[in-house]
Amino acid sequence: RAQDEVESEDRRDENRCETDNKKESRQLTDRDSDVICDRYIKIKGEYEDRLNEIGISPAECGYCVEYLCNELTVGTAGTYNSSLRLFLNFIHQDNICIYNVEFTHVRDYFEFRGKQGLSKSTVGRDKSAIVGVVSRYEAENRDIPALTWKIKQNIDPSQYGHDKTFEREKLSDEELHALLEKLDDFRNKLLVLTAIELGPRNEAITLIKITDVDLEKKTILLKNTKYNREYEMPLTDNLYSLYNHWMNDVRPSYVNGSDQGYMFPSRKENKLSTKQLQRIVDDAAKRAGIQKEVAKIPNTGSQKEASSKDYRSKKRVDVHVLRHTFSWLMKKSGVSKEARKHAMDHALDVTDRYGSDKEACIKEIREKFSGVDSEML
Repeated sequence: RAQDEVESEDRRDENRCETDNKKESRQLTDRDSDVICDRYIKIKGEYEDRLNEIGISPAECGYCVEYLCNELTVGTAGTYNSSLRLFLNFIHQDNICIYNVEFTHVRDYFEFRGKQGLSKSTVGRDKSAIVGVVSRYEAENRDIPALTWKIKQNIDPSQYGHDKTFEREKLSDEELHALLEKLDDFRNKLLVLTAIELGPRNEAITLIKITDVDLEKKTILLKNTKYNREYEMPLTDNLYSLYNHWMNDVRPSYVNGSDQGYMFPSRKENKLSTKQLQRIVDDAAKRAGIQKEVAKIPNTGSQKEASSKDYRSKKRVDVHVLRHTFSWLMKKSGVSKEARKHAMDHALDVTDRYGSDKEACIKEIREKFSGVDSEML
């Protein structure tokens, strides 16, 4: 399973767990007078613009706010903030904050998290977030980073988390044909083809704007929502033709009211939501007869109360499977590993190996990858 799919699944896992702890978090979140950290109100005010840019309600600790705003990208800050909010909610109940937290408090927290049935990757992210803020605090206030070292050496995510991942398999040519055949709406078919022939992540598809598409150069600028950056991809001849028709002839009929310039607007809103995109893919897969349940993940706590179900279902066909299929189609077309890395934007650093040769990667993809078989359309 591709790394981005595992981490995306873990993000959804964490979002559910944060919902499970919502009532507990609110005990602290909504009452500034009850905040344990005496630096929180002041630091929160100082970083108001940055917090708005990240788009988070910050963990209630001045040290955490400084860490989130100064040392992380927007995407990572949002994810780590979820981990830190839960950790602080746990230790604040005992009037403990970052400046006086001890290893026993951290260990007790991970024992608490270990009872929630989380994945190892989710627990690992918890550890990374806590190590990050503690390390920053110790670097500025202590001679020896003793607590940071203890956490790194003694907290093992595999001890507290579980391997709940499952393999996502690419769609076969027959499945792709069946899926595309059931997409009779032009916009919806173009959404799915964008996923299959460009491989952006779910949210990135909904964020594409008209200005991101350069029909003259036959390129598109895609957002990497995981690392908060952008990367360029060539359009296949098929997508170029369809985008041209969509942008000039079809899309205007979808726009109601104020047009914010999104490539794929909703008929009811200015931007298609990720839930709507998932629903479009799921509905087409069901009508094509290729949708099925591939895994059951146990619900915990309030998840059971909210849904009255013991498990939540994972489906065979979703946007992540389309991204996985895109990677396979490139490999099948003979696209090199380095060029595929560019297309998936997997590397952590834009200068990593292929970074200085991105034009060569774009050229190779353009020459070797022609997208799906035209008979499927």
